[in-house]
Amino acid sequence: MIEAAFRQICQEAVEAQAHYVVLMQKIPFYGGPEEGGWWGNDYRVVAYQSCSTAEEAELIRVRVLKLAEELTQQERVSHGEYCLRQTEWLDARGLEDDYLREDDGPTEFYVSVTDTIPRDECESRHWE
Repeated sequence: MIEAAFRQICQEAVEAQAHYVVLMQKIPFYGGPEEGGWWGNDYRVVAYQSCSTAEEAELIRVRVLKLAEELTQQERVSHGEYCLRQTEWLDARGLEDDYLREDDGPTEFYVSVTDTIPRDECESRHWE
């Protein structure tokens, strides 16, 4: 009813459209040793920008994708260095690798273009 009244006044009205370029973070976690071990992922919205057209969103997506790739590579290097420090620590003490808990893995970054603002998502932990 409200929309119909609006359209009587504004006869050339169009649906509001928005395109969001979203930088997301995929955060892995180790869930537990059951059935050979299981992992999951949480997803976090790092930042987003609203664009008025799909073309504008695509241009921005390409630029942000480069940033996401750089951030992911930095995370991989950082994670590798972390694992090396853990290994050296274990070796210095003569401990087996199962002395420490299973590693979660490196964070990854990615870009999406959506028509709604995504929300952070946390996968279920079986122990919760």
